[in-house]
Amino acid sequence: MGRLDNLVTVVTGAARGIGRAMALRYAAEGATVVAADLNEEGVRAVAEEMHATGAVAEPLRVDVGDPAQLRALMDHVAQRYGRLDVLVNNAGVVRVRPLLEITPEDWDYVNHVNARGLFFALQAGARQMMKQQPLAAGRPRGKIINIASIAGRSGRPMFAAYAASKAAAISITQSAASGLAPHVTVNSICPGVVDTEMWKTIDREWTESDRRPIGAAWQDRIRGIPMQRPQTPDDLTGMAVFLASADSDYITGQSYNVDGGLQMN
Repeated sequence: MGRLDNLVTVVTGAARGIGRAMALRYAAEGATVVAADLNEEGVRAVAEEMHATGAVAEPLRVDVGDPAQLRALMDHVAQRYGRLDVLVNNAGVVRVRPLLEITPEDWDYVNHVNARGLFFALQAGARQMMKQQPLAAGRPRGKIINIASIAGRSGRPMFAAYAASKAAAISITQSAASGLAPHVTVNSICPGVVDTEMWKTIDREWTESDRRPIGAAWQDRIRGIPMQRPQTPDDLTGMAVFLASADSDYITGQSYNVDGGLQMN
């Protein structure tokens, strides 16, 4: 028996990193997983990993920046599987620039996915959830989990657009939790410094800007982690399972730091 048996879930940005880890963990916990990503080859590979364990999984190429594609995704899930129980809004991008060098193109590139895409994915998913009955009396009709960041908790002058987009994710979480209660719960997870391709991009762009050796920015950031090691995507999957499970039915509007102690509040 898994903690997520019989739940129909959607994970965006599932081709790699945090999204991949969450999709695999959901499958291991018994969920049906629709893995969505713009990277079609990558998301198919993740689905094959889930299929190899006997899980029900489906890969779909989706551009989260296109609201029409997001509506089509949720409609497809409802038609094929009958309902949508959990939506994980994980898709995200980053661009590292000094504050005074950020261009309108940089700003739009990041916020198009991280803020706009997250909001319209949430909206499309919530519309489906509000139509359906809860799995059991007294339970929510669905759950939405947004992947924010500790960067959304305070300013980040080297990636101000990203920090702003993640602050938006936290705010959207609170607005949606209020607007959809008591039928749909909405919470977010704020990762710290996670060893993923995104952080490799951050390190490369940061060190190029500062004219330092590759790896210097990464080492600077992990040096202060109280848990004394870099974070892995798997460190986030326990919280993702908890927020998707019945154990969190009375929790909404919260943003949880899962960062090894970097942000304490």
